[in-house]
Amino acid sequence: MEPFIIPLRPILIFMVVLARVGGVVTFAPFWNHKAVNAKIRAVLAMMIALILTPVLMPHVPTPPTEVLNLVLLLGGELMIGFILGFAGRLVFSALEMAASLVGFQMGLSLASTIDPATQAQTAALGILAQMLGLMVMLSADGHHWMLEITVRSFQVVSPGGFAMNGSMAEMMLRLSADAFAVGVALASPAIIVLLSLESLLAIAGRVAPKLEVLILGFPLKIGVGLWLIGASVFFLPGAIRTAFTTLRHTVTRLLGVM
Repeated sequence: MEPFIIPLRPILIFMVVLARVGGVVTFAPFWNHKAVNAKIRAVLAMMIALILTPVLMPHVPTPPTEVLNLVLLLGGELMIGFILGFAGRLVFSALEMAASLVGFQMGLSLASTIDPATQAQTAALGILAQMLGLMVMLSADGHHWMLEITVRSFQVVSPGGFAMNGSMAEMMLRLSADAFAVGVALASPAIIVLLSLESLLAIAGRVAPKLEVLILGFPLKIGVGLWLIGASVFFLPGAIRTAFTTLRHTVTRLLGVM
């Protein structure tokens, strides 16, 4: 009876693919939600790696068999997955920041709850914005795009070819700045209207000192803020899709500088 020999190359390539996919699944939006159990994420990463390994095997060089070199290679693959997932997470950070700014102007920052995604205390509007972003992402096949960009990353950055450099750090800073700009742009119409309302209330308080501006201001700002949010719901999906499209081009450029 001939001995059963397990080929080493497919196992090593599977480990490399699993490391990069595991980094994406750990940090990318939708998959990294706290409602998704860690065991489920691990099984999902292994299933995706099993599916991708036969496809990527002809294009991936044979990983080293030395333990130290293999560990360093897997660490670099994890870092690539983390960067890709972090870039996708920045879009949701922009939405949460916009909602937090609007909620602060409405006076809702005092009422906060635990965000199920981050386990941190967050304004209720921030959680609603996150849920809306997830709905738009799923409807626009954003989760499929994350898988597509992960597969494409093996063609652009071969295993072992990752190296931190100044261009990558600059690109990550630019991604963070773009997320901040998107958040401010989304919140700016509501902020302008609410600041104008506060100015009118301040003038009314000067003209009529007996007017209870503080008591009148809270329901007015909440009512106007809710009306603005309701009026902007029709335009938000388009703005979020545009943000995802911009993110797609930016991540493609990020892969080019790795």
